[in-house]
Amino acid sequence: MCGIAGILYRTPKAYYQPVGHTLLAMATCLQHRGSDSAGIAVYAKAERQAWLQVSWPAGAALPEPREILAAGGGLLSQLQPETGGFRAVVSAMEPDAVGALTAGLEQQFPGATAIAFGKSLCIHKTVGLAEKLGEDAEDMTGTHGIAHLRLATESRIDPAHAQPFWGRPYPDIAVTHNGHITNYYKLRKRMEARGFSFASQNDSEIIGMVIGEKLAAGMGLEDALYETREVLDGSFSFLVATTDGIGVLRDPIATKPLLYVETDDMVALASEHQALHRVMGNGAKVREIVAREVRVWSRA
Repeated sequence: MCGIAGILYRTPKAYYQPVGHTLLAMATCLQHRGSDSAGIAVYAKAERQAWLQVSWPAGAALPEPREILAAGGGLLSQLQPETGGFRAVVSAMEPDAVGALTAGLEQQFPGATAIAFGKSLCIHKTVGLAEKLGEDAEDMTGTHGIAHLRLATESRIDPAHAQPFWGRPYPDIAVTHNGHITNYYKLRKRMEARGFSFASQNDSEIIGMVIGEKLAAGMGLEDALYETREVLDGSFSFLVATTDGIGVLRDPIATKPLLYVETDDMVALASEHQALHRVMGNGAKVREIVAREVRVWSRA
């Protein structure tokens, strides 16, 4: 059992809405669904350059900036230390180049994990309760975002296995998932044979990679979700976010809950009613995502 949540503001040019604050409020209502780790992904106004976020092992000192930049093979610049790691500008957007860059950094610096990449996406993750995400997450503004509370059932408990997951190596894709992908190992083996690298042993990570590949091939998010529905086996509900909005998919037998409230101004999604009422009011009309349902909401 995990908790997932999402918020999307529809106000035109709503680049500075309190997305981080809202997601943390919803996460607090869902904390009982998972206390092993927590995280949020927030989408802000697109920057002119793409940024790569890398998390660093707790308690380990960052190498000298020149050492990290050298490991980037000329693709990294403007390195900025931040809580739990660093971010840097990446001069390439091609998935093959980004994939090779992240795999190289993770190999050269054991314990480092590339957690986000793009012009709009920023991810904060932590081991433990959502409150540990702190002011950095609380103060994040943007147009939309997603959140996750994890109850670990299989893989390790560390920042690399916390969600949301970046849909590596594709830009500005994030996923938060409740459930199990039962054909994960089969899908992973196929993608690794084609050169993809993974940051974790968590089955949820495969979702963003499958969707990202379809988006890169020119599909819209809705069509990509319909095709992904035919690829994934298991019991699941998940949210996928891109620069343009949020999409959802629920498994064929609807074993994992997912609810939403939609108004003219915003859309809120969550695993349980109380998270929706927290931000939309007790009188909000709550609807359920049904079995096999695909929905996509776009920002203004």
